[in-house]
Amino acid sequence: MTTAIWSIFGLLILLGILVTFHEWGHYWVAKKLGVKALRFSVGFGKPLWSRFNKNGTEFCIAPIPLGGYVKFVDEREGQVAENDLPYAFNRQPVWKRILIVLAGPMANFLLAILIYAFVFMLGISVGKPFVTDVYPDTPAASANFPEKSEVISIGGEPVKSLQDSLFALLDHIGDDTQLEVVVKPVGEESTKTVMLDISQWQEPDEQRDLFKALGLEFGRVDGPAEIGVVAEGSAAERAGLKVGDRFVSIEGEPIEYWSEMGQVISSNPQQELQVQINRNGSLIDLTVTPDLRPGTNDQGVLGVGAAFIGYNTIHYGFFEALGKGSQETWQMVERITSFLGKLVTGKLSIKNLGGPVGIAQGAGQTAQAGMVAFLLYLAMISVNLGFVNLLPIPMLDGGHLMYYLAELIRGKPVSERIMELGMRVGIILLLTLMAVALFFDIDRLNQ
Repeated sequence: MTTAIWSIFGLLILLGILVTFHEWGHYWVAKKLGVKALRFSVGFGKPLWSRFNKNGTEFCIAPIPLGGYVKFVDEREGQVAENDLPYAFNRQPVWKRILIVLAGPMANFLLAILIYAFVFMLGISVGKPFVTDVYPDTPAASANFPEKSEVISIGGEPVKSLQDSLFALLDHIGDDTQLEVVVKPVGEESTKTVMLDISQWQEPDEQRDLFKALGLEFGRVDGPAEIGVVAEGSAAERAGLKVGDRFVSIEGEPIEYWSEMGQVISSNPQQELQVQINRNGSLIDLTVTPDLRPGTNDQGVLGVGAAFIGYNTIHYGFFEALGKGSQETWQMVERITSFLGKLVTGKLSIKNLGGPVGIAQGAGQTAQAGMVAFLLYLAMISVNLGFVNLLPIPMLDGGHLMYYLAELIRGKPVSERIMELGMRVGIILLLTLMAVALFFDIDRLNQ
């Protein structure tokens, strides 16, 4: 399946789940509060499929998957039968309308909490946060940040995964301070503290990657070229390699890291290679012939695994997982708030906005990476959706909340003329934001 197809597939699944959960929040609370729903739609446009329940609510799937809606009985939107008037949305007290509107974003936050809790209960292995390269003339280079080092903590907060480390760094972008980062360089037993001057963390015009602008390249964990596993019947076993052997050289070229060994082996399928290994302090010369990696025409494979561990395992019990899920969700809300604040104050460029193309790319990549990666991405986007819907912009749930709060203060509803004007402004604002985000999405694709 091509990348584009994966992106489309991932986006459709992502939006389907998020929209259904969001709208179900509105529908479920309205039903409990005695408000009648006429239609529950996932997607916009003429329904492709629909069914009616015993209460007369139509549940349908429509072809434009960019959102959804719940249509309630409402005198402002058409004629209402006499017996349905007590169940009309517009006749409900303002506190009920507020709860119904709030229920959608709250459902997205709840979904994120449940996803995080499920993943933490399931137990996941996450790649350790590992810096492979440090770019010259950057804050990281000025701080003598060591290449090939595992990140242990950032700003005093422990990090266990790449996602943890990226979010921890983003929390401080735009701050005029020095950030303490504790790392453990490959081959060293002790940790090292690096003080990053992030006040110099700027995004140059020619470099769109924020972390490369900081000077850091994250990647797969690397380590000493020591064998931890030898597969039965593999080229390594036939050559006499054993667990504990450490590569010293291949074809006379020194080998220090596992990645260096892997590159040479991968580049020489079915070719005899002279290797020197260190076995319990003794140097031994061997000849190895890498097999052809299944499914490829030009990649070699030796059949060995590294002695170092490149991942951390995260696992919690039921209640602990729920608490951790709530904490992760709240931290995500705080990060989004901080991000928007820095956009408004100019500390972050508006070109960091992401739109549907970026979301589709992320959905496709995580769908290919597996269920856990996709679930974590789904949780992150769910929090974003819930947060954005609470913004006080007409057309969004937050806009309706703004009108209802004004009604509470004034003691009477906002006039329909003001609401209609707000709706127009909201549409223009949302379309503008979508257009800007889409522009930068496409611009990033062309980099």
